[in-house]
Amino acid sequence: MAQPTQQSTAIAVLKVMFFIACSIGALGLFDLAVSRQLWQVSQALWMLRHLPERQLADLREGPMVLRGTLEASHVRLSPGGEPSVLYYGWIEDHYRSGRSDVVRVLCNVGEDEDLRFRQGDHTIPFEVFHHEEHIALLKRSGLFESLPMERVGIDLGRVHSQKVKLGQLPEGLAERCPTDMSPRGTLYYKEARLPVGQPVVVLGCPKDGVLRSCASESPVPGMLAAQSHARLLSAYAEAPMNWIRGSCVLVAFALGYLCSLLLKSSSSEVST
Repeated sequence: MAQPTQQSTAIAVLKVMFFIACSIGALGLFDLAVSRQLWQVSQALWMLRHLPERQLADLREGPMVLRGTLEASHVRLSPGGEPSVLYYGWIEDHYRSGRSDVVRVLCNVGEDEDLRFRQGDHTIPFEVFHHEEHIALLKRSGLFESLPMERVGIDLGRVHSQKVKLGQLPEGLAERCPTDMSPRGTLYYKEARLPVGQPVVVLGCPKDGVLRSCASESPVPGMLAAQSHARLLSAYAEAPMNWIRGSCVLVAFALGYLCSLLLKSSSSEVST
């Protein structure tokens, strides 16, 4: 009876060694992928944080950071009734589906055309996000909001929110939204706007006398932020962290699954 027991013990030891070898290999590959991703992101963020800050009187080629104000061809009234240089508004439908809270956007409105960037007595047309660029607006004030680095990042500060009813939408909004909206829960109108005279920080590339987005000269194509672009930098840094968090969860799940298989196999051998 001793020989089968010794064989079972040897098989169990071999399984443990195989499991450890597979785990070390998987973790090694994971560490390599994470290191490469972090290195690339670190380089991009370092470049963003060290882009030169210029004056309109001393423009040069390449990506740069500028501080000043934005002006529109005319003062715009947002659907919320506030004078704005530019604004974005949207209607959200909040409802529950099973055990989940669901938020869907029913309507988007906005005005961001015909802008000029001003710095003292100097101005330049502003077209950082008026071509084929994809823009991304920071909508939350909490942690873990992320922006893909291929998007033009926009941070206009606090997002204003109010509960609305379908038949009582803000003036200037009802005629611009579909008439066949079918809400399932509570409606909220949310609005991000840039007040007249608000200092801004922008990232762009001057080309042909116009401040445009940077196609491949910068880690991100462009930025527009009220007061400071610190939140945008943080959001860009969060995007790869989401990938890393997801990978960690997958690795933990795989290791847990392998451990359960090993324990199940060992228990079945002991019982026999």
